[in-house]
Formats: sequence, structure tokens, C-alpha cells
Amino acid sequence: MKRFHLCFLTAILFITSFSSLTAQEADSTDTKELGLSSLLNGIRQQQINDSLERVKLQSEITNLKTQNSPKKENLKQQLNNFDEENNIRNQQLKIKVDSIKKNTKRYAVAPFQDTIFYIYNKLGSSLAKDRAQNVVVRIQNLYEDDFVKVDSFKIENNEISSDIVYKDLIITSITELDALLEGKNKEEVAKQYLQNIQHTITQEKENNSITKLLIRTGLIVLILIVFYLLILLINKMRAYSVQRILTERTQRIKDIKIKNYVLVTSVQKTRMFISIIGILRWGLIILMAVIVLPIIFSVFPFTQSWANNLIGLFTKPLKKAILAVWTYIPKLVTIFVILFIMHYAVKFIKYIFNEIDKGKLEMSGFHREFAMPTFTIVRFLLHAFTLVLIFPYLPGSNSDIFKGISVFIGVLFSLGSSSAISNIIAGLVITYMRPFRIGDRITIADKTGVVIEKSPLVTRLRTIKNEEITIPNSSILSGNTINYSTFSEQGICFQVEVSVGYEEPWERVHELLLAIPARVQRVKTNPAPFVLQKKLDDFYVLYELNAFISQSGEIELAKSEIHQLILNDFLAAGIEMNAPHLFSKVDFVPQYKHVSGGKTE
Repeated sequence: MKRFHLCFLTAILFITSFSSLTAQEADSTDTKELGLSSLLNGIRQQQINDSLERVKLQSEITNLKTQNSPKKENLKQQLNNFDEENNIRNQQLKIKVDSIKKNTKRYAVAPFQDTIFYIYNKLGSSLAKDRAQNVVVRIQNLYEDDFVKVDSFKIENNEISSDIVYKDLIITSITELDALLEGKNKEEVAKQYLQNIQHTITQEKENNSITKLLIRTGLIVLILIVFYLLILLINKMRAYSVQRILTERTQRIKDIKIKNYVLVTSVQKTRMFISIIGILRWGLIILMAVIVLPIIFSVFPFTQSWANNLIGLFTKPLKKAILAVWTYIPKLVTIFVILFIMHYAVKFIKYIFNEIDKGKLEMSGFHREFAMPTFTIVRFLLHAFTLVLIFPYLPGSNSDIFKGISVFIGVLFSLGSSSAISNIIAGLVITYMRPFRIGDRITIADKTGVVIEKSPLVTRLRTIKNEEITIPNSSILSGNTINYSTFSEQGICFQVEVSVGYEEPWERVHELLLAIPARVQRVKTNPAPFVLQKKLDDFYVLYELNAFISQSGEIELAKSEIHQLILNDFLAAGIEMNAPHLFSKVDFVPQYKHVSGGKTE
């Protein structure tokens, strides 16, 4: 029971609030129309006052019997001044009335889709909207009356309004305020409205007559038959085209090749042509349907609005797109100008750096190997600056969606490219540190090879075994790099180690080792080789032969030749290069007791 009371109270409150809102809306509309009526009444009263003033002046001029008296001339001058002022006021009044019409909501009287006239202001207690609806209902009722005589419509004038009536029915009334908004007197407006109403009812009856219906139905059938025949024609053309392609496939349709690679085979081209024909077929059918449907809808008056709406579905987006392209042309020209200037700016800067790279242009403190990496940086900055310049001119650049997508892509790029960016920065640092150049033989960590490529991300080496090693630039920057080519003209020192027992005199070993480099063609004799005792071990002495070479890539071959000569010379001299080692290992085996026959072992 309590729930019922609660629901009942809620319903009462809802109805009360809804009624209040409706009343407020009606009061708001009523207030606006009262303001419009007051404004129009003021304008009309001004016209009446001006007319009375002019009549008064003319009457005074007429009452004067003297033809050329000063008073009469003065009155004529006043009348002329009044007419000039009245013309100015009329022009201002016209501008004011046009502004009122533009800013006032109007209601169309359209009983059969087409608008006959508009109603702007209220009449008595009827609002403008109610007046328009009442007129529409009366015209529709007259149309449905089979015995109505349109010629019997007439105009009855009175002091308040001009009424369009049929027998005892007032179809609509035209007041002085309505005539004021039309810029005419009420009799002229009433005559125009009468003609429009008579024409509308007559035309609608003619349009909906049985003969007209039969003619329009036949026209629709004819349009559908033509549409069907066109579809048959399109299908036959498609079948003929497909058959022609299949017949001449082996003769005219050839493979598309790039040198020896077949990019598109003749079978693929045939399928592609057939698919294109199928797409064209459906495109033509859809295009004809889009053309035929508005034609069919425009045959009957009650479906003509459907035709307009259907045409609007295609013409409005097309018109909007054309206007968007037209309004975008100045921005597009600006973008082209920016791209043109930046394109030739990049070409000029590239020319300068190419001259530096070739050695034709020298700059103090700027090395030749800096040229192209610096050009890459400058080109990137110019392209970024170009993007910043043209970004505001891109379509949709100010939309929130465009900005959100840009931020999202930027976040993804920054999160997913941290290692790549670190490699790029490391590549720039390496470029200006100049630790090596293309063609240098270097060692990075435990990898030795000739530098064959320096890119912003990686450095590539070719080893003596003809292997390619790719090393990230960040790894190079964080480690040590040995360059064998920087001072190669002065000679690169390499070492060969030999272990000989203590029984051999070190002088003899030095003599044999120092005699070997001169017999190797790859090894330089200046600077002279030398021998070091690197280590005194328990059973042998570790000797190190140091020799110099110019070509860093031949170090391994030179070591191999020196090793061969050491084997031959030391064997001929009776020197053994063995280093005996004795290894002693004692395994711990746990003791255990074995009981056999009652005895412990």
C-alpha cells in the first residue's frame, strides 16, 4: 500500500513538472510572439502617423486660395522635405523588416509538401504555429471535398484584416502586420495567397486524378522495363568481354616481367581483367539504380520529397567535398610553396656537403668524413621543420581525433624505439669521435675485421674469413675499439710467443728469433724487431717476438709464416719447444670394513 502511494505521488510530481515545463515553453513562445507583434504594431503606427501627417500638409496646401503665396511655398517645401525623410524612413523600415523576418521563426503552410506561404506572427489568441496548422487543415479538408468549387473562393476586406473565405469558412486572414512583413498592403497579399491556394488545390486534384494515376503507373512500368533491359545489356557486354579475354589470353595477354622475374603472370592478368569487368558491371548497375529511383519517386507528388532526399544523400556529401576542396586550395598552395622552397634548400645544402666530402671545399676544424653524416642530420632537421610548417595546413589538423592519433603514434614511437634511438645517438657520437673510418681494420671486443659500412644504427665488419659481423653502435660506444689502420704507415706491432726450457741459453733463443722477421716479406725491418721475456714459469721461459707490419690485414698470415720458420730453425738448432708439466692428483677414497668369514679386513 505504501509503495502504491509512493508511485502515485511520483506520478503526480512528474505530471506537474512536465506541465510546468510545457507551460514555460508555451509562455516563452507566446512572449516572443507578443514582442514581435508589439514591434510590428509600432512600425505600423509610425506608417499611419506619417500618412496622416502627409495628408494634413496636402490639405493645408489645397485650402490656400493664393497660388504663389509665401506660406504655400513654405508648405510645399515642408511636404518635399517630409517626402524625402519618409523615403529614408521607408528604406530603414525595409531593412528593419527584413531583419525581423530573418531572425523570426516562421511556419510554413504546406498542405501538399510544397509551401504556399509563411506565417510569422500570432492573431488574437492563436500563435503563429497554430495559425499555420489550422490553415493547412482547412485547405486539406477543402481538397477532400469532391464538390468544392475553387472559383468560389473570395476575399472579404474589413478594417482589421482581409479574409479568404469559401461560403461560411474563413480559410485564412491577412492582417496589416502580415502585409507589413511581405512589404505590401493586406489586399495585395490576400490576392496573392488566394491565387496560391486555388492553384495548389487545383494542381493536387489534377495530380491525383485516375487518368494521372494510370499515366504515372504506366510511366513507372516503362522506366522499370528500360532499367531491366539495360541490366540485360550490361550482362551481355560482360559475358562478351570475358569470353573475348579468355579467347585471346594466349595471344595478347602476356606476362609482366622485370628482367627474368615474372611479376604478374598471364593467368593473374586474366583474372584481374575479369574482376575489373565484374566491378564495372556492378558499378553501372548501382549508378543506374541511383538515377532510376529518384525518377520513379518524382513521378507521384506524394513521393517527390523521397526523390529529393535520395538525391540529397549523394549531392550533399559531393557538394560538401567539392566545397571543402575548393576552400582548401589556398592552404594546398601554401604547402606546395613550402615544399618547393625546402626541396631546393636541401639540394643546395647537399651540394655544399658533397663539395666538402670530395675535398674541393675545405673548412677549418671540419673533417671530410663529417660531411655526409652532418648532411644527414641537417636534412632530417629540415624535414622535421618542414613538417612543423605544413602541419597546421593539413586537413583536420585542428580536430581532437587528429591530435589524439598524433599523440598516440608519438607515444608508441618513443616507447618502441628507445634502443634504436640510443643506437642513432651513439652513431652520431662515433662519427664525430672519429675512432675509425670505412676500410680501417679494427677490433671491437673480440671481433676483428675491416669496416665496410657505418650506418646510423650499426657498424658492419668483414673478417679475414670473409664473414660479415653487424655490431650495434651503442655497443661500440660503451666498449673499447682498437684501430690497426691509424698508424699503419709507421708499422703495426704484433707478437708471437714461444716457450723454451731453462736448459737453453736465452742469448741463443734471442738470436734465432731476431733472425726470422727479415726473411718474411710482409714484415718490416724498420722499426727493428725485438724479443721480450714475458714470463719465467716453473719449467720454461715464455719469449715474445715483436715485429712490425704495414698491412693490418696480413698479420695472421705473417704470424703463420713466422711460426713455420720458428719450427724449422729451432728443430735445426736442436732446441726443443716443449714445456713439461707434471700433474699429480690424489683421489680420496673413504675406508670401509669388510667382514668375511668372521674376520675384519
